[in-house]
Amino acid sequence: MSRQEIELYQKMPSDMWRIAPVLILSAIPFGNYIIFPLAFLKPKTLLCSHFWSIQQRAEFSVQDLKDRLKHNKPVFRSLQAKVDTLPVGELTERWKHVLGRLGSGVHPTVQEVISCKELFSREPYNLSSLSYSHMGHLLKMHGCRKSFFRRNKLKYRAFILLQMDKAIIREGGIEILGTEVLRNACQIRGLNSSHLTNQDMKNWLKQWLELSQHIDSSSFSLLLHCPIFFAYNHPMNWVLIY
Repeated sequence: MSRQEIELYQKMPSDMWRIAPVLILSAIPFGNYIIFPLAFLKPKTLLCSHFWSIQQRAEFSVQDLKDRLKHNKPVFRSLQAKVDTLPVGELTERWKHVLGRLGSGVHPTVQEVISCKELFSREPYNLSSLSYSHMGHLLKMHGCRKSFFRRNKLKYRAFILLQMDKAIIREGGIEILGTEVLRNACQIRGLNSSHLTNQDMKNWLKQWLELSQHIDSSSFSLLLHCPIFFAYNHPMNWVLIY
């Protein structure tokens, strides 16, 4: 599948949830006289993105990201909470350094994150080891609905993200992407790109894709936490939160 097809595929479930009430009520006699005016009054709630204007798409995208960013801190706190369970050693020190950089307002480098990959392929940070609350915040951080089957849903989300990353590289890399495609790619991955230049967005995505190339099914958890590693302290995200 192409990048565009994968992005459309991952957006389809939320679009169907939005438009389902419109489809159901419009089938009831005279229901269309009620539901269609409501749909145009509440397009974000009752219409899928296909019916939004360009301005509405930009506005709703920022609103959705703002809601997602509220879950960044709980996810970061969950990562911090398990540091004391790690054995003494070089890997633990590298991980403490990564968390220290995030806690001090900066981001770790790609290589620093990759050097801690092992922690996300086993306890305490692989998907099988995450607490129910941690998984819930992780889902919401990625704009997914919470469910009883959180672990499976996170695996699926990581798989889709990885396929999108591979499609970008396969189709020529970030250099050929247009402005709107770059903005959407950043938003999907947890970065507010509203006022960033094309080069800023490319530089940020380049970090993400560099790390993504080291991901396999055993390290899906690492990919899912990348919005923390690369966007937690980003000024454009702080603008939305505060």
